[in-house]
Amino acid sequence: MKLAMTKFPAAIKPLKFLLFLSLLLLATSACGSSPTSSDSAESTPDTSDAEESKNATSKSASANESDEQLATDTSDTEESKNATSKSASANKSANDVEGDDSWTVLIYIMGDTDLEEFALYDLVELEEAVGSPNTNIVVALDRGDYSDTDYGGLGDFSDTKFLLYGPDGAGLLSEPGELNMGSSGTLQKFISDGLITFPADHTALVLWDHGGGWTGMGPDESDAYDILTLPEMTEAIANGLSAAGVSRFDLIGMDACLMATYETAHAVNGLTDYFLASEELEPGHGWNYESFASLVNQIDVDPIDLGKTIAKGFQDQANEAGTGGDITLSLLDMNKFEDFDESFVALLDSTYELPSGVRSVAPEMRAASKSVPSYGSNPDPSRSTHHIDLGSFVNKWFDASDTLLSEFQEALDSLVVHKVAGPANERSTGISIYFPAEISYLDLGDEPVEQLSSHPYFQNFESLEWTNFLGDYLVGGTELPEASYPEIDLDSVESDTSEYGLEISAYLEPGTFENLAEVNIYYGVVDPADGELYFIGEEEGYFDLDDEEGYVSAYYDFSILSLSDGEDEIYAYSELWIDGDLMLVDIPLSYVPSNEFDTDDPPHDVTLALAIDEDMLVVSEVYYEVDEYDQWGEVTLDPEGLISPLVQLWDEETQELYWVDSSDELSLWADKENLEYAFSTLDSGLEVWVVLEVLDFGGNSDWVELSVIVP
Repeated sequence: MKLAMTKFPAAIKPLKFLLFLSLLLLATSACGSSPTSSDSAESTPDTSDAEESKNATSKSASANESDEQLATDTSDTEESKNATSKSASANKSANDVEGDDSWTVLIYIMGDTDLEEFALYDLVELEEAVGSPNTNIVVALDRGDYSDTDYGGLGDFSDTKFLLYGPDGAGLLSEPGELNMGSSGTLQKFISDGLITFPADHTALVLWDHGGGWTGMGPDESDAYDILTLPEMTEAIANGLSAAGVSRFDLIGMDACLMATYETAHAVNGLTDYFLASEELEPGHGWNYESFASLVNQIDVDPIDLGKTIAKGFQDQANEAGTGGDITLSLLDMNKFEDFDESFVALLDSTYELPSGVRSVAPEMRAASKSVPSYGSNPDPSRSTHHIDLGSFVNKWFDASDTLLSEFQEALDSLVVHKVAGPANERSTGISIYFPAEISYLDLGDEPVEQLSSHPYFQNFESLEWTNFLGDYLVGGTELPEASYPEIDLDSVESDTSEYGLEISAYLEPGTFENLAEVNIYYGVVDPADGELYFIGEEEGYFDLDDEEGYVSAYYDFSILSLSDGEDEIYAYSELWIDGDLMLVDIPLSYVPSNEFDTDDPPHDVTLALAIDEDMLVVSEVYYEVDEYDQWGEVTLDPEGLISPLVQLWDEETQELYWVDSSDELSLWADKENLEYAFSTLDSGLEVWVVLEVLDFGGNSDWVELSVIVP
């Protein structure tokens, strides 16, 4: 039972010029949990009966001798070596395809996660692609225990099966048993056997699961939560192609969150002509696999056409499902990647020629990282991906050479041949990069500089010039002389309080603003019941620097964010910043699904990300979480589960901030149909604390505190 009790005073007055909006939670992600009944008809067909699944997957046929390669062991693991096989169910292999435009598509579905149900829906969509005389689509499907759905008469299995969607329909190729899909050996064998058994003029590989960008994809939960790292992907794809005698894929796609990164592009460089992936989180339905029907309905489909068709299908399905607000998908011409990389490296190298090298541009870099599109952000840096849009990032901070910047932009335009984006990500340029703004974000312990090279990122990508550059930036932030740390001139602090809000401003001491990179305002409310200070939000501030002085300022309008389930209302923390014409808000939450009420499992750390346009209309709403393996995904909330908004508690004894539930005794039902949120003005007479913080690019900071009473 939920108690109607809040930590904050209940009396709040609506601000007529601020928003009050109903939450319509989006059905979520290729990195999310189970779909709900609200999904679109084509994305949620009934898969429980073979007859109702178009009878396609239950078709059987005699095995072709060449098909036996996929009916035998498919990895170096013991279980795969002992796997039993059944006869392949295709009458016609790609050895028999007609014409000079044949395709083999390999789809590697790591579905042994909370995404399992989405995998089965994608297979139903894929049935639209059967019947082409020139196309074979081979699927490796791994399942777990998240669904009891019988797909195509195969039963409720929890291991791995190989399926074929070919000229004569869809059918079972083999049943190798449980395979570790997080093993490079499994992927390698799937690629080599697939390409040998089904040779074709054109080839494509699709990898499907949760994604984490530079961390890779996965996990396979039944196999110790193993993930495919980017180095493992590179090894598997390269060796698989080599074993099959194929030079490269025509197209590699990753139906997963956050995989359109500079690092991933490096990982597949030389292994494919085109690369298709998303900078942002993907909604739960992921791609629309009916798009592969273009291989059936059109003659001589090239990889650009296929990539564009998939992108359009993805966007159309997302818009129909109401999940299109923040989507991205970009198609990269990997034949242009070397030129792009050279232009980027030339830009980085030129920076070393500046008087202070990387440090000369470091403040601009950190400032830029706060004002460009980011993906998987969180008010808590330890829970953020630190993925930012590369094109926007470079254009924000680099001004050393107009020529080099122009060459970089031209190379980027050539690299990204097609992209789609929702309104919240219209400024995305097609490729992201990993940029943690300070070394403390890497959690390297007491000796971060000494431990930097041991961080997985720097181990996996040590050969990249960007990695060296990033390392120099991060180490440079730790070597700034203490005398240069930002210091606020306390005598210059001014504030102006009215019924509409509080403005605070100050100047920095001479010699302390050269490396200034960031200004923030944090605001909190003193609970009259116990006198404790709860911080309820943060926003970007403003700074203006010249050779003589450094001026900083910020504004707080006395608003507070609340969430309601129609029964109870709780106050929440909001991180707010402006991105072009959009107001972006991140709201940290604690979430417990109903099936974990009586377990010892810790609550899920979930972030609600909103994008609101200048007309105060919500253009994107996303709930997402990150697991312990840094794999990201959107979340479909269990309506019978509970969510608890978080705030930061100031502990006077330890002089530290802690994330806590904003209510000790109250949670909200996680029912998307009834959840509402609103910004409201604080009640007159409440004590409010604001903190104006200034930071240099190394994270060294100073701040000034101010306590006022709301008029």
